[in-house]
Amino acid sequence: MNTFLTDLFLAWRYLKPKRNAVSFITCISIIGVTLGVGVLIVVLAVMTGFTDEMKEKMIDTMAHIQIMDIRTGYVSNPDKIIRSVKALDCKASPVVYKHALIQKGEHLVPKTVIGIRPDEEQSSIDVSKYVVSGNFSLKKGEAIISDIIAEELNLRVGDKIILHSPAKITKMFKYEEGKGFKFNDEKSKVFLPDECKISGIFTFGKYDFDSTTIFVNIDDANELFEMPWDSATAIYIRTKDPFHLDNTLDSIRKELPNLQVYSWQQMNKQFLGVLEVEKNMMFFLLIFIVLVAAFSISNTLITVVLQKTREIGLIKALGASPLTIMRTFILQGFIVGVLGTLGGAVFGLAVVHWRNQIMHLMSVVSGHEFFPKKYYFFSELPARIVAGDLLVVCIVSIVLCTVGAFLPAWRAARLDPVKALRYE
Repeated sequence: MNTFLTDLFLAWRYLKPKRNAVSFITCISIIGVTLGVGVLIVVLAVMTGFTDEMKEKMIDTMAHIQIMDIRTGYVSNPDKIIRSVKALDCKASPVVYKHALIQKGEHLVPKTVIGIRPDEEQSSIDVSKYVVSGNFSLKKGEAIISDIIAEELNLRVGDKIILHSPAKITKMFKYEEGKGFKFNDEKSKVFLPDECKISGIFTFGKYDFDSTTIFVNIDDANELFEMPWDSATAIYIRTKDPFHLDNTLDSIRKELPNLQVYSWQQMNKQFLGVLEVEKNMMFFLLIFIVLVAAFSISNTLITVVLQKTREIGLIKALGASPLTIMRTFILQGFIVGVLGTLGGAVFGLAVVHWRNQIMHLMSVVSGHEFFPKKYYFFSELPARIVAGDLLVVCIVSIVLCTVGAFLPAWRAARLDPVKALRYE
């Protein structure tokens, strides 16, 4: 214990000159580690927050589990399936999910139409709590659009919109090789678009969903897309725990072996995988910042060894072993690593806490929006500190700084005390 304290005392003494608390080069080394650790903590927190926020938005805007029949393209008897699912202590409701065209003047804009039962909205997508204007009634002939679509098409509550089904349009025409398109005389039928009155405006806060989605009554959706009456493209299921669905999935698949059952993780597997890979890659790349700081510590200690050659020679002449000298300089790297890591942790946590204020200030100063929601889906920068990530960053930083001290420590341990005293 006394030997360790002596080595620690020498390590601290060598980090500072005679008249100052800490040398300038030591401060530079500590600042380097601080910045590296701080940046790493901020980036990992933002990546984690972004991933968590995306998952929450996915859960809000889609089912935890979906049941489909890919053979026919629709579920013909949804109520029977819903009764089976509710027996498993889950909420369920039928949903029609298809693409349509909304007409604005002479322009046709592609959108996604979701047909739901208004009296069972909480079983699929709880639209009612996201309505910001008008009301959630969704009676037959009514539609609910997002604030983004309302702004895009200059619509408000009470206005009427025209919806075209692509399937109906294609039925009116047929294509013949060499002759091109012509009116389909065999059908001899003109399909009229559907008209809906806007009863409410919603916002989920997820730009890609809000900018493309229109909610209508499921009966209107069946009629618009010429589906069998009271059918659905899928059964949306909500569970108590959307992050642990294995047992529920197994139970539903045993109960309904002829239908396809997918969880929200399976339907977004590629996207969620990309988010996880991005986080790991960011950690891998940014850890090099800390590695550069570790090299600066190594450079600092080499300078210290050259400055303290005479003292090292004297200490070795008095009986200090090479292991003692080596341990002293390794402790120097450890001290710088600990101080820099603590400073980096405080700096990173502070930036994460005030991230939105900092981003807003930078936007005001530069006149440029750094986080446009139409690209990133969110109005604010999400972030979440994970204790495990914070611990890993701190441990890796201290280890790298300590390892960076091995080369100068080894050089100091190999000094010949006779030569060191002779030349000094």
